[in-house]
Amino acid sequence: MAKRDKPNPFSSRTYQQQQQVDLRDDYVDDDEFYEEYEDFEENYPSTRDEEHKIFGLGIQNADERQPTYGQGIVFALIIAAALLLCAIIAIGDGDGSIPPMLQRATPLLWAVSIIALILSAAGAQYSEYVTVKAAQEDGNDHISRLSTAWVIPFVSVFAGALLVATYHNRWMLLFGPALAFIGMAASLLSRDLLDEAEEPSVRTASVISSVIGIVVAFFAFGAIYLNKFENLIAVPLVAIITFILLLEALERAGLNAPTRSLQAGLGAWLMAGTMLALNWWPTWGWGGAAVLTAMFYMIYGLLVTNAEGRTLDRNKMIEFVGVGSVLLVIVALRDVVL
Repeated sequence: MAKRDKPNPFSSRTYQQQQQVDLRDDYVDDDEFYEEYEDFEENYPSTRDEEHKIFGLGIQNADERQPTYGQGIVFALIIAAALLLCAIIAIGDGDGSIPPMLQRATPLLWAVSIIALILSAAGAQYSEYVTVKAAQEDGNDHISRLSTAWVIPFVSVFAGALLVATYHNRWMLLFGPALAFIGMAASLLSRDLLDEAEEPSVRTASVISSVIGIVVAFFAFGAIYLNKFENLIAVPLVAIITFILLLEALERAGLNAPTRSLQAGLGAWLMAGTMLALNWWPTWGWGGAAVLTAMFYMIYGLLVTNAEGRTLDRNKMIEFVGVGSVLLVIVALRDVVL
């Protein structure tokens, strides 16, 4: 093996050798040097120990400022336990009536589900409050006038509880709690990454947050469509879910409250029309969820891209409108063939 002419600067052995060279005996015995060094450390403390890496993102004071390291995870575990209890209550054979969510419904099931929904929203908002307070102590005066940290945890628990009641089988013992836990924990973590990460890592954090929102929307729309509600129930539910999810996404994009409320309302109106039209489409099962999610993906992508100040060029149109349209065509062809 050829011998290196120069030591590898990234080698831990080289680092240790450098440390040994720096700590020579004349330094150890030099009291004046150490006094100056201590004064320097007091006036210019090192930030190396304060930086914590999450998925390669540099986060300052992460252990103190990330709620998902503490109370956020605790709330997520409590919510997951509540959904597990719902799944245990709902297990059993249904009577085949419509909607399926009422086949195994009991007052205890709905009571636990409502408590889980309230705790998910309250826990997310409390975690957001802790993060904002920590940011203010560090000199960041940015305060959201319309905080929507509760949205994705709330929607994920709504979807999990509805799917648990709809399927009422043993698979829901795993899927329901997992959906609620991942939705809440991942949402809080992604919001913290967006607040703390620096370029170019913030773009990665934004993508993670968007993926979480779209996945949660898919399961929520699926839970609504599978139950074949009447239009008076299904259309408002889809509109409300769309409105609050867009409200959360546009808040992260930095829009002020009136503007994002207006844009979220327009998106909800389009999704309400899609749900109304979908009841005339001869599809079934999760195909309906795919249609609603494809439409939501197009609206979501266009609104958030515009809110972030990025140009809606040809590539962006292909990314959102093109991909969403392809998914709609795939579902339509499936319905024709099958």
